Amino acid sequence: MEIAALIISGVSLLIAIVSFFFSLPAQKLQNQLNQMEIKLKEYELAEKEKENQKEACVEARVIKISKGKYKLKVWNSGNDIAYNVTAAFNEESNIIIGDREKMPFEILEPQKNFDVWLVIHMGSANKFTITTSWEDSSGKKHTKSQMGDF
Repeated sequence: MEIAALIISGVSLLIAIVSFFFSLPAQKLQNQLNQMEIKLKEYELAEKEKENQKEACVEARVIKISKGKYKLKVWNSGNDIAYNVTAAFNEESNIIIGDREKMPFEILEPQKNFDVWLVIHMGSANKFTITTSWEDSSGKKHTKSQMGDF
C-alpha cells in the first residue's frame, strides 16, 4: 500500500513538472500579448488626441462697445479651418444681428475672428443662448451652444 502511494505521488509530481514546463511558453506568449495590447491602446489614445487637436471649435461672445452698443465676436479657438460659420441667438432673446450678410462666414482660420453688430432693445432678454455652427474640412457639421448675458 505504501509503495502504491509512493508511485501515485511520484507520477503526480512528474505530471506537475511536465505541466509546468509546458505552461512556460504559453505564459510567455500571454505576457507578450498583454504588452502588445497596452501598446495598441496607447497608440489609439495618441491618434485620438492628435485628431482632436486638428478640430475647429467656434465660439461666440457678446461684447459691449459703448452705452447701448454691442457686437457679437465669433472666433475659431480650434486648430483647423472652420467653414460656413454661423451664429444665432435663441428666439426668446429678441436680439437682432445687424450684419446678417456676413454669415455664413465661408472660411474661418484657426485663431481668427469676425464681428457683427447687434441691435439690443428694451424687449431683449438679459440672459440668452448663442448657438454657433460650422463645418469641418470633411464636411461634417458641428454646433456649440453657449450661455451669455448683459
